Amino acid sequence: MFSEHPEAGPAYGAHWVNTALQSLMSNPAVWRHTVFLVMYDENDGYFDHMVPPTPEPGTPEEYTQGRAIGLGNRVPLWVISPWSRGGWVNSQVFDPTSVLRFMEQVTGVAEPNISAWRRAVCGDLTSCFDFAAPDHSIPRLPDTGALMARADAGTKLPAVQLPAVGAQSMPVQERGERPHRPLPYQPWADVDVDRRTGRVTCTMANDGTVAFPYTVYPNILLPFAGTPFTVAPGATASYVWEAARTNGRYDFTVHGPDGFVRRFAGTVIRDGRDGQNDIGVPIVTADLSGSSRLTLQLVNDGMTEVAFAAAPNDFAGTAQTVRVKPGKRVDLAWPLDRQGRYDVVVTAATGLRFTQRYAGWVH
Repeated sequence: MFSEHPEAGPAYGAHWVNTALQSLMSNPAVWRHTVFLVMYDENDGYFDHMVPPTPEPGTPEEYTQGRAIGLGNRVPLWVISPWSRGGWVNSQVFDPTSVLRFMEQVTGVAEPNISAWRRAVCGDLTSCFDFAAPDHSIPRLPDTGALMARADAGTKLPAVQLPAVGAQSMPVQERGERPHRPLPYQPWADVDVDRRTGRVTCTMANDGTVAFPYTVYPNILLPFAGTPFTVAPGATASYVWEAARTNGRYDFTVHGPDGFVRRFAGTVIRDGRDGQNDIGVPIVTADLSGSSRLTLQLVNDGMTEVAFAAAPNDFAGTAQTVRVKPGKRVDLAWPLDRQGRYDVVVTAATGLRFTQRYAGWVH
């Protein structure tokens, strides 16, 4: 009766959740010791831009018939308790076994049927809580009976008329933001271009306290398939693009949880006797200076001036152009927003299709 499947709608699901919560909250002694988890078993076909992590080939207990199991598209999870009040958002990777691992923390009883890879990549839900500052008060919740009545009344309205061609408009995202739980993630990835060999090497590092799953996707020339890397705390992994086999071109994107994205694209200008040195050769690396800014190191390894353009793709920062003379380096400080987020794209007007994007979150 209270399904949110078609012909029922979200108001019915809200009523079911409200009924369960009112039952728990009717006894404050029970509520002050309760964590109520609401998980959806599917995402109803809505587009999800986040690439789900998958294990490396041959990972024990995560492959069947030669295919990876891995994780699926994200679905909503509500964590409702006196220790999670305030509308917080948590972007750590979780899966259904995270609930079992949370129960391990509560009961001390180990669950033997969770793979080592899944334990490394998926959290145990404890980052959703602030156990030092509980709020045991009983909140006032909306009248979900009225919500259902409004939804029922909507079924008697005339059919929605489709807008004329050209009169449609894109939906607008709700303004504002929610506070974000600090996570144990400290990922980093940057690229090194060897002009002598044509080898482009992306090094993915993990300075956090839990494993971080990266997935690398080629954007051009190579078969479109994700290459997974699970990097343990304190470790690194490398992805190599042999640009000598792709006429010097390279273009790939690195994805990870919590808004982590890197894109590296360009053309390798070979150095040495068979190389070309009479043009500008852009090189960009980045560094997190403390927790307040990102430093973009703009280098010109060529013989003519390079004009670097840095532009915000989202969050903080102002578009600007930096000119770097041959053989010189200029450092550009790029700000983080007030929650520690950054997303900047750097290009260079050299005809080499040079593009590098750095996006992520500093906790």
